[in-house]
Amino acid sequence: MMENSLVTAKEQKGYAEEVIILDGTQDMFKYSLSNSLEGIKIAIYERTGHTVSFDNTSWKINSQLSINVKQLMNKHHADYSMTVLSNGKWRKIIINMRHGDIWFITGFEEIKGSFYTWEQRFIYRTVKRLVRIFRPNG
Repeated sequence: MMENSLVTAKEQKGYAEEVIILDGTQDMFKYSLSNSLEGIKIAIYERTGHTVSFDNTSWKINSQLSINVKQLMNKHHADYSMTVLSNGKWRKIIINMRHGDIWFITGFEEIKGSFYTWEQRFIYRTVKRLVRIFRPNG
């Protein structure tokens, strides 16, 4: 006989979601939480309609991560958290990763309808500036 068990959104979708207010601000953010990057990819797609690849993404130590985000990740026993920032003109995806007691960050930024890693965004903006500087006067 099968035992009745509750299935959470995290088990169904690969991630859980919760809204929190970051410490030091009055800003509310919806965070998606998962123990896998695949779960985070699903959450990113459901929240933005875009797929992203973590293949060429670099992670940096995040010494500024909000204590509220750390507590949220600990509450859900999640290794990854993600939120989407938007002001109507642009969107950014912020992903946090926990490895032991060390916290890391990476992200994506939307440029002309596609999401690029922060490194790709830096290259794009640098090339754009150089083209403006060296554009022949015509």
